[in-house]
Amino acid sequence: MTTNPESVAEAFADGPLKATHKATVRDGKKREKRLDRLRLQGFWPVYAAFIALALRPPLAEEHVALVVMRFLGLGFALLGVAMRIWSMGYLMKKTELATAGPYGRTRNPLYVGTWLIGCGLALLAAWPFNLILLAVYNALFFVVYRLQIGIEEEMLSSIYGEPYRVYCANVPRFFPQFKAWRVGDVSRFSLKRAFQNRAWEPVLGLLLLLALQVAAWGLIWPAIKEYTISEAWRQFISGG
Repeated sequence: MTTNPESVAEAFADGPLKATHKATVRDGKKREKRLDRLRLQGFWPVYAAFIALALRPPLAEEHVALVVMRFLGLGFALLGVAMRIWSMGYLMKKTELATAGPYGRTRNPLYVGTWLIGCGLALLAAWPFNLILLAVYNALFFVVYRLQIGIEEEMLSSIYGEPYRVYCANVPRFFPQFKAWRVGDVSRFSLKRAFQNRAWEPVLGLLLLLALQVAAWGLIWPAIKEYTISEAWRQFISGG
């Protein structure tokens, strides 16, 4: 790509790049609807499997490496939530091209956060199902979000033109780079903006899924295997 650096600097000289017109994407609504159906039909069964296959507590695994793997899953999930909150604090949908904070390292930090949460929940399932779920989740994520990102890139390119294409040339699509790309004055993180973008949703969603996993290994599966519900509840409350 050959681009005049001065023209790019001029585009960002007055601060973050503002949207001046609406996006034009061929069959955008139809493609979005198809992806919504694919997400609903694909991801929800996988998330249900994360819960159903949480057969035992992490500390009940036979080997230390398996215990570490499951706690690593919790770390991934928490990192994913933090990534999404960080990203939402810079995001001004339909009005401004976000290039600051995590957007200077990856063009899709929100999806990176979603991916980390899903990988974490998969690893929190019991061995060996956690690795199977991790593989299934990643395959599904690759298919769905590759298509989703493609639609969004068409939209952003139609809105911001050449400066956006320069941004794409300097910032990776998904996996973050170590050094952030930055041109001109950029917006700052705003916690208020993050909550306006509904940053509480991934927090509540993760808490709910973690609670269901804990209930599965601490209450539901013990009741199915050997205890009555009341006995399983007593075991659960006592930490057994």
